[in-house]
Amino acid sequence: MVASAEVCRMNGAKSRGPVSERGKMISARNATKHGLLAEKPPILATEDLATFQGLMQSLVDTYQPEGAVEWHLVQTIAMCIQRQNRLWVAEAALGNAQVLPAVSKPYTDEKYPALKLPQTDERWSSYHPANLNTEREVLTRFVEKNPLENIPTEIRSKYFADSWTDWVEVTQKQLKRLDDEYPTDGIPGKPRDLLGTIKLDLYTDLYLRWVWDLYAAHHPFAVCWLYAKCLDPNKPPTSKGCLQFYLEKHHTILEYCQKRIDQIEQIEQEMQQERDRYQQDLAAYQALTANPIPQQVALLSRYESHISTQLERSLNQLQMVQKERKKAGSMGSFGQN
Repeated sequence: MVASAEVCRMNGAKSRGPVSERGKMISARNATKHGLLAEKPPILATEDLATFQGLMQSLVDTYQPEGAVEWHLVQTIAMCIQRQNRLWVAEAALGNAQVLPAVSKPYTDEKYPALKLPQTDERWSSYHPANLNTEREVLTRFVEKNPLENIPTEIRSKYFADSWTDWVEVTQKQLKRLDDEYPTDGIPGKPRDLLGTIKLDLYTDLYLRWVWDLYAAHHPFAVCWLYAKCLDPNKPPTSKGCLQFYLEKHHTILEYCQKRIDQIEQIEQEMQQERDRYQQDLAAYQALTANPIPQQVALLSRYESHISTQLERSLNQLQMVQKERKKAGSMGSFGQN
């Protein structure tokens, strides 16, 4: 019975080599004269070197070959066993390819499509990695540069009107930059392609409807777009109630922006986790279905028959050669000087 790969590996690790002086002399000539234990034996790159060396050592310990012919036969036996194991791996790979289900694609490909449907729009969707990255950068910058603490609150101060004007102008610049850089082409429903084909009034109406639909969904782009329209640098709040309205409005806008930033990070994390899962499952599937020999099923039985015949012939030849050697008494078990 052929030893398993693990047994061969263990044998190779436990072997301490020959003990007698004669055995040591023979062993010293193994690698240099016969090349059996060379560092690069004729095995595939995907096969384990230690396992093959353990197999070789196990055969050497069993048959104790002497002379080039016996060493060659031992090597032939080792290669037959190695090729037979290779065949079994190939058979398992072919079977696994038939019974194992295909690796499922990341579900995030459909949940967060990077591209819009070709029949509707070939532009990037809002889930395209470039759009997500741009959207996060734009919103993060706005949140960081426009904290609630920047709003002037000293309504009774004689400088309040000037402070309000300065704050509104700075905020409007930030809102304008957000409007210019926001990746709105990925947002569904934007009527950009209609501009130039319909009257400006109709296009403006369609655009406002699109913005209001986004506003109803608390989309940060629409919320900031409408917020910019209600800010007037020349009309500072004249009462605490009016000032409180602006404070609450600004606070709500910052919350919507931060919520979208957090959502983008969750989407990206979910997409990355799914991609990692897919790569791991694909690697495991490929390992189980990897075939070290050509996948012509009709040739496998012929290949196995050839290996078995060669293995049996080599074993018989080795036994015959060793029997004749021992019978002649040229080199007995203990040797003669």
